[in-house]
Formats: sequence, structure tokens, C-alpha cells
Amino acid sequence: MNVLLSAAISLDGCLDDTSSRRLILSPAEDLAEIDRLRAASDAILVGARTLRCDNPSLRVRAAALVEERKAAGRAPQPLKVTVTTRGELPSDLRFFEGDRPPVVFAAAPLPPQLAQRAETICAPEITAALIVTELEKRGVENLLVEGGGEILSMFLRENMADRLRLATAPFIVGEAGAPRFLRPGRYPFDSGHRAVTES
Repeated sequence: MNVLLSAAISLDGCLDDTSSRRLILSPAEDLAEIDRLRAASDAILVGARTLRCDNPSLRVRAAALVEERKAAGRAPQPLKVTVTTRGELPSDLRFFEGDRPPVVFAAAPLPPQLAQRAETICAPEITAALIVTELEKRGVENLLVEGGGEILSMFLRENMADRLRLATAPFIVGEAGAPRFLRPGRYPFDSGHRAVTES
């Protein structure tokens, strides 16, 4: 499987600020690129916190890109995927909208009203390796991981990403409690093992 991580951050490495409103980090041209990346993907993964805070549609927006997918014999929209430890997913999330059930990786069974609206994969420990293995079984060849920080960190810690795409907004959040791009932990990249950058 090809795994692409994508995130937009501030100059000080924040994914958001501490306000209740979503902080817009991506300009219009970056959002258009994200739409192209979604169109090229078989599945899109975000964490449960991102779903609760931002309620993203996780859909390809441009009609022309949707038609290209259909012309190639693919589903009009990528499969939606999330990870939750507590199963706290509001039933009115746009995540549950669409023609096919999303996939939920959960550490415990979902409440019945949610379980009937999604394919649930339960495991006591959710890892990037488990996610990749299970999605490959379901025909996913290209996975786009859009966040949040916990999910991005998990894939990087396990060295389960092929590429990382970062868009940097030209401003500083500067708040101590703002969510950061990466969580503390041991990563396979350091000064002696550098990631390969693309121009």
C-alpha cells in the first residue's frame, strides 16, 4: 500500500489553535491540491478528534475529479476511515454520509446505533500496521492520512508512511495548549537518519 500523510501547520508547528472555531491554515490553492490527492486515493483516514472538532466531509469536491474516478471504474468517493479509542462519534457527523459504510477502527465495540452504520474493526491496540493490513484486505492501494496529530504521529513512529506532505501557513499560533503536528515519542528519523525531501 502507498501511504501519504498530509497536513497543514503554522510556522510554529501547530495544527490548530485553542479556540472553538476551526483555524484555516490552507489557502485556496492548497485546498485544491488536497482535493486532487483525495481523488487519487482509495481511502481517507482521520482521527476521531478531527471528526468531532471539524466534522469534515472527507469527499472529493470537484465534479470533474469525481467523473474521472467513475470513468476509471472506481467508486465516486474514497472510503472514509477513522480511529477511536472510546467510540465517541456523534451520529450526525458527515463521516457517516455517503453510499458505502465507513470503516471504524475501535478499541472497544461501538454503540449499536453507530455499529450499524459502519464497518467496525475492533482491536485492543490500534496501530498503523494494523490499519494498513486491514485496509489492504479491503482493496485499498492508496491511503491518504489527513490527521490529526495522534494519527500522523502513529504512522511516522511506526515508519508506515511513504510520503509526508506539509503545507506551512505564514503565521504563528503561539499558544501553549494548541495541538501540535507531532506528539512526543521515538521516531525513526533523527540527525543520523534523515528523511528524503522532494523539491
